[in-house]
Amino acid sequence: MGHKKSRHAITPPLEHAVLRRITRATTFLPDEIQYFYYDFLKYTPNGYLTLDDFERLYQTLFRNGISEKFAEYAFRAYDTNQDGIIDFEEFIKGLYYTTKASANEKIRWAFDLCDQDGDHQLDIIELENIIQALYELSDADMARIETYDEAIKRVKQLLLTNQDNKNNEIFDSITKSEFIDVVQSDATIMKLIDCQSNLNKRGSKFDNSTNLFKKQLKFKSSRSKSLSDSTLAAKNRID
Repeated sequence: MGHKKSRHAITPPLEHAVLRRITRATTFLPDEIQYFYYDFLKYTPNGYLTLDDFERLYQTLFRNGISEKFAEYAFRAYDTNQDGIIDFEEFIKGLYYTTKASANEKIRWAFDLCDQDGDHQLDIIELENIIQALYELSDADMARIETYDEAIKRVKQLLLTNQDNKNNEIFDSITKSEFIDVVQSDATIMKLIDCQSNLNKRGSKFDNSTNLFKKQLKFKSSRSKSLSDSTLAAKNRID
């Protein structure tokens, strides 16, 4: 009887040029990236995610909320070349910015997530839209802490109010550098952005990243059925 080939043996490795770009842009190790790449192709054999795929992914991650709006914002942030699909390089960089990146990098990524028109400024409409998407995504969780109207009022006060003006003048928009300065000084927003603290710190960095990666890809693709973690474990034992 012949031996079954492992998935690593039948899947071509990631191109060296792509691997170098990812290692330069993130803190993921080359072996870690290659492992992610094999799993990415297992879940998305065509090598990319569409917006529909991404929306299904978020529906799986946030079953109690309405995820379509936030998924669209996140998709645009991941899709850095704006070609309407997310390839592996874009996906792994997006994963990095939402998990292992420094606080400053996460703040910059959060700004780009909110900047819908790409003018490098955030106005009140863009801020209201992203807050609404977050409230829909979290179902009632955020509302228990702060209502939507309270959140809008606090964000306007924090991000758009001229703190040097006694008349509380409201700015039309805020730039990225201003956004970074304000967010770094606000512990509440920093906790929201710095989702690394939600990872299981008792495990290794590799295990944390791997588990989150698999969680983000645990959805039914439009072209292939997703595999549960138990199925993956069984297949790995066979390999």
